Amino acid sequence: MGKPFIDKKLLVSCVIISMLLIITSYPSNLFTKSIFASKSTSEKTTDSSSASESAADNQDSNSIVMNALELTNGTYRWENASHGINPTLHLVPGTDYNIKIDNPTDSKHELIVGTNGTEIAGSKSVKAGKNTEFIFNANSSGILEYHCEYHPDTMKGIIEISSQ
Repeated sequence: MGKPFIDKKLLVSCVIISMLLIITSYPSNLFTKSIFASKSTSEKTTDSSSASESAADNQDSNSIVMNALELTNGTYRWENASHGINPTLHLVPGTDYNIKIDNPTDSKHELIVGTNGTEIAGSKSVKAGKNTEFIFNANSSGILEYHCEYHPDTMKGIIEISSQ
């Protein structure tokens, strides 16, 4: 009997796939840093029509505008001022961000910032046709998630906090 034939490329592929499966099966908190954030107690709610105009005029590096968007099939997404759908938000650690939420839809929404199921900050519920804003402090580097309390499967995204 001869030596068994082992295809090195197949072996390497199997090892890589096995490693990826193992990594993705672990909870994400093993691969991200612990992040602490604070939420300001100042929060205001106004009519949607006045806020959309002022939000577009008042774009600064520490303001983030997130609009609730209803698609034609009745699902919802978050949309930023650049019309990005469920965008990844890139923040700088140690910075306060004014997160403005506009809700022109017929449903209520609530933006929640968190990690591993733990809420760190949020907007409170925003009724149809209204808007609100809150202060979010990105205290340290790492990865967070955001989602809508009422539509968590379709209105969700990533927050990357990094000094780069």
